[in-house]
Amino acid sequence: MDSPTLSHLVYLALGVGILFLWARETRAARSRPADAPEPFWPGAAPCAWQTAVLAGVGALLLTLVESGLEIHLGVQDEQSTIPSSFLLAMMGAAVVEEVTFRGFAAPSTLSGVRLLAAILAGSLIFMLLHGHIVAFRDGALSVDGSPKALVSAGSAFAVSCWLYLCRFNPLNPGRSLAPALVGHAVRNLAVFGIKDAQGFVAWN
Repeated sequence: MDSPTLSHLVYLALGVGILFLWARETRAARSRPADAPEPFWPGAAPCAWQTAVLAGVGALLLTLVESGLEIHLGVQDEQSTIPSSFLLAMMGAAVVEEVTFRGFAAPSTLSGVRLLAAILAGSLIFMLLHGHIVAFRDGALSVDGSPKALVSAGSAFAVSCWLYLCRFNPLNPGRSLAPALVGHAVRNLAVFGIKDAQGFVAWN
């Protein structure tokens, strides 16, 4: 097993471990009194399955819009090729990033202006950390203002905002993190599937 594959597997294992602990606390929440203190794992509360389905559908539509815009601008061939094992890391990221950005960094008590500020600031950081327009390359800070980079960055920001809304909306009164987890997983699967269909996944 090569080093990249091992690191992808480790990231998946981290995500699965966190998901197991979060799910265990979510199951316990079903019998927790209404006035009980908030559990350690953020958003450890049940939600209606329809809310999770809506989160996945929204994430899929945003990903399709991103791909369609890339094709319209003729920049779909400017994307990088990823190894097939990268899907493992993408699934791990769906859990780790949600627990971080839509979880610990966004407590369920947020509302009003503070919630809006958390969504915008969190989405901006989420976008920048994905390295589409700003990244460190060869030890130096690199800025990419190409159409492809801007589309990818804009999509990351939009998807992040959507995932925040998946947790903080009236259809999810318990502010469960489950819809955001589902939405992020669908998003990453869709990105991988589109890249594979376009020939940008290396299977050997």
